[in-house]
Amino acid sequence: MKNGNRYCREIAHGIFSITLPLPGDKPGPVNVYLFVGKNNVTLLDTGTARAFGALKRAVADLGLALADIDRIVLTHSHVDHYGSAAKIARESGELLDIAANFRNPVSIATGIGVSRKTMADFLALMGVPPAMRNIMRVLSVVFSALGDTCEVTTILREGDIVPMGDYDCMVVETPGHTRDSICLYHEPTGMLFSGDHVLPHITPNAFVMLEDGEVLPMRMSQKEFYSSIDKVRSLSPRIIYPAHGRVIEDFEAVVRMYEESYRQRDELIISILENNKSQTVYAIAGRLFPKLNMARLPLEIFLAVSEVYTHLQLLKERGAVETEISGGTLLVKAC
Repeated sequence: MKNGNRYCREIAHGIFSITLPLPGDKPGPVNVYLFVGKNNVTLLDTGTARAFGALKRAVADLGLALADIDRIVLTHSHVDHYGSAAKIARESGELLDIAANFRNPVSIATGIGVSRKTMADFLALMGVPPAMRNIMRVLSVVFSALGDTCEVTTILREGDIVPMGDYDCMVVETPGHTRDSICLYHEPTGMLFSGDHVLPHITPNAFVMLEDGEVLPMRMSQKEFYSSIDKVRSLSPRIIYPAHGRVIEDFEAVVRMYEESYRQRDELIISILENNKSQTVYAIAGRLFPKLNMARLPLEIFLAVSEVYTHLQLLKERGAVETEISGGTLLVKAC
């Protein structure tokens, strides 16, 4: 098996890390993992549709073709993780198995987790101006160019054992970054493949968990994220292979970075609210992330609003802030 591609390397016997391009500085290029064994060839995540050519070349450098892939396992329903799955399926034929967590398979099948109305209503409640909401509609066009939708053929649940090459990996449900995030753990070697749940260089955004039919999200993404971190801690992984960034060998150091970042953002949000005047989530986000160009970066604005709202959920639970909906907008002030 040849391998002359500097973006593809063998990290363990029969497991190859392939680094694929992704637009933007953060979170950076996507790491996907190819498990090559006697009984099956499994690809963990796929990169975007735009990275399909790079993926195909990397697989060819290993002496394989995309048609040799028996199974795709998806760590969660973001387009940089499932975007090439449909293209691979077209080359592999009907026998390709696409496996993902049961919590939200509709996101991968349709390309959006909730209706556009639910998203629009949420942005309006957050105080995002109408002109900006119109700009943010282009996100669906941008994302459609990054990935083709695909049907999930196998639903993965907590504790399931998935044959991946010569390795039997256990599914670990880790909601927080998304509702359907999973990690794959190989207990004999202590290897954990973390998707976006554990990243070495940035704190994963605990995306707001919108639900059709709900005025405001009920699930607390930040709380679920840190509960999932505790679940990973209980496994005591020896080494973590993330979907972005370098290999992680000191999990606790990364978690300390997350916790410090979370604490600092909580303090900044409280300081922004100290004037006792009610503010919208959008306004708070603009002050919390002052370097954002609020007219040019619709995705970054959604991420900022999501980050602030999920922090406010827990601050409200602790009695540090109070909220009310007035005139169709959620207003926040310190207690």
